[in-house]
Amino acid sequence: METPSEIRARWTYLRDLLIQQLDRFETGAMRLHEAGVDVSPEAIATLKRNIIDFDQMINRSEVREAAQTARSDPPEA
Repeated sequence: METPSEIRARWTYLRDLLIQQLDRFETGAMRLHEAGVDVSPEAIATLKRNIIDFDQMINRSEVREAAQTARSDPPEA
């Protein structure tokens, strides 16, 4: 099973790759040649918002996990 830091590293890589590709769609440097695919500015903005939402969800989870670990760690003597 992957550790939280491995999951974070994989997500960071994938997030950066996706954002780069979305930026290329926005600038016109990259185009899709598939019928029925929505690459409108609104669709790209929605994807970017979803990426940010997912980042925030991961951050909240990490903070919650750290707090739980801190509460369960025995005090040092």
